[in-house]
Amino acid sequence: MSRTLAAALLALASSACFGQMMGGMMSTAQYFPLVDGARYEYMFVSGPRTTATAVMHGGQSWGGVTNLTSVHMTFACKPAIPCADDATDFYRMDPDGMHYFGGDGNTSADDHFMMTYTSPEWMLKNPVTPGTMMGPGSYQGSETWLMPVQGMNSMMGPQSHMSSYQALALETVTTPMGTFANALHVHEQRGPGYSRDVWYAQGVGMVRWMDGTEEALLAKVTLPTGPGLAVKRAVEYFNAGLGHYFMTADAAEIDVMDSGRMFGWQRTGMSFNVVDAAADTSGMAAAVCRYYGSPAFGLDTHFYSGSADQCAAVMRLWPDRWVLESSDVFQMYMPDAITGTCPAGTLPVYRAWNQRPDTNHRYTMDARVQATMMQHGFAAEGYGTPPVAMCSPQ
Repeated sequence: MSRTLAAALLALASSACFGQMMGGMMSTAQYFPLVDGARYEYMFVSGPRTTATAVMHGGQSWGGVTNLTSVHMTFACKPAIPCADDATDFYRMDPDGMHYFGGDGNTSADDHFMMTYTSPEWMLKNPVTPGTMMGPGSYQGSETWLMPVQGMNSMMGPQSHMSSYQALALETVTTPMGTFANALHVHEQRGPGYSRDVWYAQGVGMVRWMDGTEEALLAKVTLPTGPGLAVKRAVEYFNAGLGHYFMTADAAEIDVMDSGRMFGWQRTGMSFNVVDAAADTSGMAAAVCRYYGSPAFGLDTHFYSGSADQCAAVMRLWPDRWVLESSDVFQMYMPDAITGTCPAGTLPVYRAWNQRPDTNHRYTMDARVQATMMQHGFAAEGYGTPPVAMCSPQ
């Protein structure tokens, strides 16, 4: 980030709201900016993780709710210490403040989950009246707001709890990016099992958070220089009866699968970003073809590839077995053909083939999941070592 941009952000963060200067309510509309394409980098001073990168994408849908912004976070874990290393969460800033609608991710044991909230978390009230710090851990006059939260977690089942949030005070926070005056300190009690303290800076967003296991500080913010990349989520499903996986980024297909109209299919809790086929990537991303294997040949499955040569080979070698559904179902970036290295700002997507007559492929960003598939007799397909099939925009 340029010094000019950094100075501008810090100036915004240092300017107190007029209402708060008068000792009353303050607007928080700019304390959690959802900027399409913005990239945040954090460092951890405690806990099992070392760094985190968060990238925002606007125009997303989740759990039937539209006009959301996704925040995709990837984490680096300390050596030999397992930790959750990937999560995507969905937010929307409404007139009354910031709401959180759920998302998907993994645990430190690499169990994947998804959660959808029909009554979402109310993370940041707008407007709000912060309290005053009276001493270490002591605050006076802090406004509290409550939210009855309801939804579904694929690992824990139906969710119903009361969350409480408290605007403790405006405080000065120093991070590797700089010093932020008047950062809003909010204490979260999200149900009975999780509490966290978060500091938001005006015009910047989350600059610090800490809970019982970790503390993170903002290191860098990079804002987009042009329109954000048009990104969609490709969602994975599994049919236990068939032993088949299926992934799609098509909203109509996702609705059919989620509604149960395609019997036997369930979300695995895993997903990744793809580029909308209509997006202008200036030739940097490759069109991905999608083929359907004919049930007449014992297939009934789908195949995706970002390689023009592979797409052409399928049509040339098995024109009766495989039907081309789209030559540009969405776009992805391609790894280096020799090393398998993905371009900067993208993450590897692995492809595993079941090596059975009823051909089926699984596409995942999780290297541990890919390794598990190999243990179950699947073969890795792609470029480099370990083979990488495509690269997902972070």
